[in-house]
Amino acid sequence: MKEEDPFQGEAGGSDNIRDITRLLKAMSADMIRLVLVEARLFGHTALAMIGLTVVIALLLVGSWLFIGAALVMALASLQPFSLTGALLTVALAHLVLAALAFWRLRYITRGLTFRESRASVNSLLVHARSLVEAAGQRTEDK
Repeated sequence: MKEEDPFQGEAGGSDNIRDITRLLKAMSADMIRLVLVEARLFGHTALAMIGLTVVIALLLVGSWLFIGAALVMALASLQPFSLTGALLTVALAHLVLAALAFWRLRYITRGLTFRESRASVNSLLVHARSLVEAAGQRTEDK
């Protein structure tokens, strides 16, 4: 008896391989189309999010300015404050708030120095160097 390769002996074997390759080509083309559609959707969504963020920022700045102007007008309507005094008081309050926000930002960013990660990497490097030196000494001893 003679053993035959089932893919070469049958006439349908090469057809099966062609069908599989055609199926793989079609499936990879569909996957590429899907990735392109999802990338396009992500791009549109990201642009919409950026646009809405800019609009929100502009609205917040506008409301901040109007609140400041209203506060100046309220202070100026009081007897002890002149218009200039009210403007200076509101400007000073804004400077104090900005200094407090800056101080808080500096406090928050101190934790972003990755001290523990750097110490861990440094200890791994020291350990690796010691292993390399030990291996180098062993080869010299032989």
